[in-house]
Amino acid sequence: MTRVVMGLLFDVSGNILIAKRNITKKYGGLWEFPGGKVEGNESVEEALVREIWEELDAPIDIDRVYRSYLFSHENLEAEFIPIKGRISPADITLIEHDEHRFIRLQDLEKYEFSPPDYGAIKLIEKKRQSIRNHT
Repeated sequence: MTRVVMGLLFDVSGNILIAKRNITKKYGGLWEFPGGKVEGNESVEEALVREIWEELDAPIDIDRVYRSYLFSHENLEAEFIPIKGRISPADITLIEHDEHRFIRLQDLEKYEFSPPDYGAIKLIEKKRQSIRNHT
């Protein structure tokens, strides 16, 4: 089964990074937590670091790997692995996305996300207070 990492990446103010998918891609124009497929023998942490370099040209610090969840929809079946980390807004250069924002956790509901990302949003809502902390 395909394994996909997704970054729950926070700035120093506790705002979370969301990125708008390129209009030409599946779920184009919808928001997501950046990430991508785990390749070969790499760990999930290595996969997220690589994906963020590829998509945002930025370094990240990883804090925690959360329990994965399965997603199946429209010929996509994958295991999604949310990973909490930190990123500096000043380091970001958009490569694969059309736009990015740092938003407050309570504002997530104002954005339309790609279907696989709603599992991570449920996790965030469940752990809202602890997930924001950089411990």
